[in-house]
Amino acid sequence: MGPFESFVRPPKVPIGVVAFSFGLTKCEPNPCNIALAKAVQRIVREEKQRGISVVVVAQWEITTALPSKMIDYIVVNHRQRCIYLDSEEVMAQAAEVFSREGVSHVIPVANPFLHLHKCRQLVKQSGFTPIARNIGRIGFCQKSTQWWTRGPIRLILYAVLQKFFGWRGR
Repeated sequence: MGPFESFVRPPKVPIGVVAFSFGLTKCEPNPCNIALAKAVQRIVREEKQRGISVVVVAQWEITTALPSKMIDYIVVNHRQRCIYLDSEEVMAQAAEVFSREGVSHVIPVANPFLHLHKCRQLVKQSGFTPIARNIGRIGFCQKSTQWWTRGPIRLILYAVLQKFFGWRGR
């Protein structure tokens, strides 16, 4: 061991990126999920330029617009059969991956209109420190099979139904 080896920087701890889809169409990716995939690509590129390794967990709708080499884990289904794959389940599966990889800080990527705030809370509730990054404009998906992702008023109504009545989509 040489005299300067004690000055070698230890490898940086990886950060996590968890990407939550928005809207669902018969033929994915929809425009919202394409925009979210572009945000993931940009964020990962920027973090890597800073010399930080990144662990990417993404919901399957977004991965259809991402290069496969960029994705570490794809969330496809709820772990319980026949249950709607919601943001809580996406974060629960991501948390398992991040814990295994030694991640402590996570960048949530989601639609900035209401959904991103909820996803930041899920990151925090899962025991990770959320990191804010610019996501960009995602918009809404008029052709979505999920009525709440077709416009801002619908999403507000859905958020109220979730908050006060525990309603979950399907």
